Amino acid sequence: MKLVTYLGLVARRLWAKRGILIGSLLGATLVIALLVVVPLYQDSVKAVDLRFSLQSALAEEVDLTAVTQTTSYTAAEAEANRDLISELHAAEVISWYPTITERLQSREMFVIPTGGAVDWIARGEEWKDLKAEIDLANSQLDPTEEPQEIPNPPYPTPAPEALQVRIFTNPTIADHLEVVEGEWPENQPGIREDDADPLLVAVGSDVALLAQLEVGDQFILKPFSGLPSVFELVEVAAIVAPADAGAKIWGVDDPALMVYLPLDTFDAWTQPIGIAAVNDPWLRGNRGLTDLTVTQRWIMDFDPDSLEFEEVEQVRGALANFRAKASQDSGGLIAANSFLPLLLDEFDVRSVTVGGPILAILALVVGGAIYFLIYTAALTLEREGPEIALLKTRGASTWQTTGIHLAQSAVVAAVAAIAAPYVARLLVGVTGRIPPLSDLTGGEPLQVSQVASITPYVVGGSIVTFLAMGLAIIPFARRPILELRSLAARPSGSSVWQRYNLDLFAIALSVVVLFQLVQRGFINTTGGEVRLDALAVVFPVLLLFTGALVLLRLLP
Repeated sequence: MKLVTYLGLVARRLWAKRGILIGSLLGATLVIALLVVVPLYQDSVKAVDLRFSLQSALAEEVDLTAVTQTTSYTAAEAEANRDLISELHAAEVISWYPTITERLQSREMFVIPTGGAVDWIARGEEWKDLKAEIDLANSQLDPTEEPQEIPNPPYPTPAPEALQVRIFTNPTIADHLEVVEGEWPENQPGIREDDADPLLVAVGSDVALLAQLEVGDQFILKPFSGLPSVFELVEVAAIVAPADAGAKIWGVDDPALMVYLPLDTFDAWTQPIGIAAVNDPWLRGNRGLTDLTVTQRWIMDFDPDSLEFEEVEQVRGALANFRAKASQDSGGLIAANSFLPLLLDEFDVRSVTVGGPILAILALVVGGAIYFLIYTAALTLEREGPEIALLKTRGASTWQTTGIHLAQSAVVAAVAAIAAPYVARLLVGVTGRIPPLSDLTGGEPLQVSQVASITPYVVGGSIVTFLAMGLAIIPFARRPILELRSLAARPSGSSVWQRYNLDLFAIALSVVVLFQLVQRGFINTTGGEVRLDALAVVFPVLLLFTGALVLLRLLP
């Protein structure tokens, strides 16, 4: 019953002092909210800075690429690499790199005309006839006679300044090109032994112009390095131009200076294709661009809107895992890289530089809020002297008197702790409407981001507000009854806050802060208008506190 009676007394006291307690509650809520603002505002400003940095970054700074090069291309190896990268992409980075584009590109190849100064096909046919004659003559020689030597086949050789091109393909190459003339070549997965038809290709518009090629013309493609017998007769099926010359798939290459094949055709014709030697002017038993040096590259496009501030460490880990697994699972043949971690490192350094002033100014405001809270608590208790005296005359001990006030302070601190996170988020959101953040947010409220837990700040703020309001009772609880009754009419002495003019000191400190903000550019007064930057939003709050202190000093 005593506990119930005691709690009832606390409840009646709270209701009787509801006007004063509402003011204390607002002050306590603001103190805790300003403490919670510290991590929220830092994280939110960092999130905006991160988003702006990512959106303004160049593609080569944030995209993820994987590349491998082989000196003897095979379709099976290329397919295995393709499956590996697709699997790692889906498992590790698809959340931030939603699309993946593959490109295969050969090393330089010579364009050798067939009907120019040297007709290589005609020379091959002549050599074939000559070889047949020599073989026949040698077969009729007497065993004592010396056989006639057969000259080497006249394999095509490039002119001193021959045009060089690269073969380019990928699984969806036709979607990246527009046919200017002719028709896109259909797949030629292989040829029959009696089939001597040329390989159908599409050529870039500049290749057609420089080599003076038209649809239906034939020429010879010969790798820059390799065996003399490795070359292929090709026919122009189409002249093409890029659908988007600035697309990432082209990289630094000029799409107008390349030769194109469907991927299935490329895979088939980079392997030896057996033919009847009689159908080849040079009597080769195999056709195809074998032992070709090919670079296989994957480009994963970064989506800047997909990376949230809370995921910075996660994307770092995902990129590291992607690189490590790509190298390990391919036996060291695939190298993956992205410069996004370097951009994030620069962002971290910038965040530390910007975070210092934010913490300093917010700490100053929190200090002013706590000072205001203690000051108002002390003045309120001075005016409650008769009530405390009444409690003592009815038998309340010092601890009971103190307990009532501490319970009252605990209730205020608890309610303030519940409301403070919402107030803090509101304050952080409002800063998005103030320059320079408004330039980044489009005048919309700042989106609140939270990485660090705000619980320690809420708990710490609750303890601070509880102590600020609760400890003020201690000097009054021990005073005699007569002295307590006289406080309402004639305070026994000035409080420490008034005695040392700390409120005036706070005003002077506010002026210093204002001057520093102007000097450092946080407050722009040019052009006849005053513009508060985001870091200077706290100044009006501090000025409000100090103004309230002056009013309290002037009260009778």
